[in-house]
Amino acid sequence: MKRLMIIGQGRRSLYLLLLAALLLPVVACDSSSSDDDDDDVGDGDDDDAGDDDYYDDDDDYYDDDDDDDYYDDDDDDDYYDDDDDDDYYDDDAADDDCSDDDTGDDDDDDDDDDDDTSPGQLTAGEWRDLSNWDFWRGLFDEQKDDWSYMEEHWQYHTVNRFAIVVQDLDERPVPDVVVKLKEGTDTVWQARTDNLGRAELFAGLYDDGELGGPYNVEIIAGDASTTVNDATPTGGEPLIVTLNSAQERQTLDLMFMIDTTGSMSDELDYLQAELADVISQVNLQIGQNLDIRLSVNFYRDEGDDYVVRSFPFTRDIQSAIDHLNDQSANGGGDYEEAVEQALENAIFEHDWREAARARMLFLVLDAPPHYSQTIVETLHQSTAQAAKDGIRIIPVAASGVNKETEFLLRFIDIATGSTYVFLTDDSGIGGPHLEPTIGPYQVELLNELMIRLITEAVS
Repeated sequence: MKRLMIIGQGRRSLYLLLLAALLLPVVACDSSSSDDDDDDVGDGDDDDAGDDDYYDDDDDYYDDDDDDDYYDDDDDDDYYDDDDDDDYYDDDAADDDCSDDDTGDDDDDDDDDDDDTSPGQLTAGEWRDLSNWDFWRGLFDEQKDDWSYMEEHWQYHTVNRFAIVVQDLDERPVPDVVVKLKEGTDTVWQARTDNLGRAELFAGLYDDGELGGPYNVEIIAGDASTTVNDATPTGGEPLIVTLNSAQERQTLDLMFMIDTTGSMSDELDYLQAELADVISQVNLQIGQNLDIRLSVNFYRDEGDDYVVRSFPFTRDIQSAIDHLNDQSANGGGDYEEAVEQALENAIFEHDWREAARARMLFLVLDAPPHYSQTIVETLHQSTAQAAKDGIRIIPVAASGVNKETEFLLRFIDIATGSTYVFLTDDSGIGGPHLEPTIGPYQVELLNELMIRLITEAVS
């Protein structure tokens, strides 16, 4: 009920005000049936009340559509929450004839909205530094926005890039080709081509960007092979190599590694719905033409119930979705998590197929690894092995990611020939999301973005 403020003094005034308070419910009931031209301030259609009406629907102090409303019924902590959108009194509090079409009808809908974690709600963007190479390298220009300390911090130096595209004799891309950057007899970096024939090689990636040489690029697909001698860094302009091979691949290995620490609780339920939808839609759209194997895995931190909870690759799609939906967010404690152990498990402890059209690892997280030289070296080893095995690591950055984490994730996706995905504030879900240091991008629904990336990777 409304609070009654006593303005005057004296017993008579007090009695009159108390009497008015007792009669107020009756007046409220009568006003609900009054004519549209009535002067009742509670009527949203009152012409006299106008836009400044104290109870006006557009600017109502008790406006149910205002997220910051002190009495907002959608707020679980509502001081006077009565689960009734417009009713002046809770219908459960008293039996009267005041109920009308404006009261109580939205209770179930509001509750459903509060609990609605159906897919198609989280929003995200994508940025591929490999396709915007001048922009990326410009971030490390001391004369501009100098982010060079990120290279020193994580010890990834991407300056010496050898971009390779492998085509057959008909100029069609050849997927899953082994491509090696060699200095003499030593393999400096190794990768595999994607479905567009692209492979990314780097010299001095973990050696302060040191450029030695001379370098050769060796390309192998079954019995077919070729070598490019005296290769030099290409930057963003790929070196196109023709190979007398037309090998085909009709398999996809798809993995998700998901942070389930407590800090992910603001978005995990939504992410579970989005990822389950991605899995189902991918299977529906391309499962008839490709042999798809799926692995869903989860990680937390040292001292939690588990550090990594992993599941092997399976063709049982529903089983993988069940594993996904069984998880909850807990643990963590500090900001950093066991990211390096999660990647190490994902790359080294799963049986990725030797031959595949695409191998994709979505790393969903909101925090960096703990920092030490040992951990950095573990990240380096996992990144190099992923590139060698043709595993594209696609980070999905959730709320809480900072600049150091953003750049680490972008280093990893670049080194494995991949792209960077990040959640945005457009959904209104979860905590604030970091705006990445990138160029213009398109906001998409997360599930549709991920489905697009997967289908593009095998098309």
